Order: sequence, then C-alpha cells, then structure tokens
Amino acid sequence: MLTTLWARQIAHLPKCANSGVACAPSFLAVTQPPPQFSLVHRASFRSQHSQLTSAAGPLMAERELIGKDKLVLRGLQFHGFHGVKQEEKTLGQKFAVDVDAWMDLSIAGETDSIYDTVSYTDIYRIVKDVVEGPSQNLLESVAHRIASATLLKFPQIFAVRVEVKKPHVSVPGTIDYLGVEIVRYRKDMAGISP
Repeated sequence: MLTTLWARQIAHLPKCANSGVACAPSFLAVTQPPPQFSLVHRASFRSQHSQLTSAAGPLMAERELIGKDKLVLRGLQFHGFHGVKQEEKTLGQKFAVDVDAWMDLSIAGETDSIYDTVSYTDIYRIVKDVVEGPSQNLLESVAHRIASATLLKFPQIFAVRVEVKKPHVSVPGTIDYLGVEIVRYRKDMAGISP
C-alpha cells in the first residue's frame, strides 16, 4: 500500500536521463489524501463523512467550529478497563480525556447564571461514567459513547470533540500517548443512543 501511494505521488515527476526513473527535485512536498472513515462508522454519520470529503474540501465542518463558543475540559484522568488484550480488561490502565462542547455561551455571559449554560461537572460525570464503566474493545467506542451521551443529555450543545488517550501502551519505542479524536454533530445524531 505504501509503495503504491509513493508511486502515485512521484508518477508526475520528470524522468532522469538514461535511467527512466523519476527524478526528485531538491525538495519534495508530499501531500496526504483527505481522511477516510472506515466502514465501522454507524450509518448516521455517513452524512458527516460526505460533508467532510465533499468538493468544498476536507475538514470543512471542523472549520465552521473555529472561533465559536465552547466549553473546554482538559486532562480528565480515570482508570478504565478498555482494550482488546485480556490484561487491559483485567488490570486496567489510566485514560486521559479532553472534551470540547460547542454551544452558545453569550446568554450565560450576560446573565452570569449556571442555568443558562451546561455545567462542566455534568460533562465530567459523563466522561467518568463511560471511562470507568463497562469495558470496550476500542477507544473509538469509548469516545463515541462520551460524545453521544453528551449530545443526548444537553440539547443546547451542537457539536462535541472527544479525544481519548492511552498514555501507557505496550509498543516498542517512546511515546507520550496513543489515542483517538472524534467530532460529532447534533444534526447527525438522529436515532442514536450512547
């Protein structure tokens, strides 16, 4: 696959004299194709996939969120039992979670009332319940459950970003963490349960 990708990326370069092999200039800019979603995504998110990979360009939906009001929760840490390996399900490990929840905060800013916003602690409880709850094989499922529960519980939130990180992963080499990041939109949640 990597060889095929590389071959496609250099196919347009001029051929070197006497060799017939593509010559690379002294600099080479490699572009990556837009992100593609796997078939494991639920049907309800197909419209999001279409929007993100439309002719308007990848990540168009995420760009619409830039500069919008949002609640921010960073570095939430819990012990959970998620993963495909038996020792992950038995011993568990630490998970770190970041959440952004987009909603209009202008009324709360004017009234200074907790009733005009969503409490950070309510979102924190959702994350805690999911991460410390029933074991999931994939971080994708953990993130999806957090996003779905947040959107279902708080109708004023119109988009949510969830990043789930595993800081202690058994891989050769030095890492800070491995994880997933998802973005979900209220308009794509019709008929979905967490």
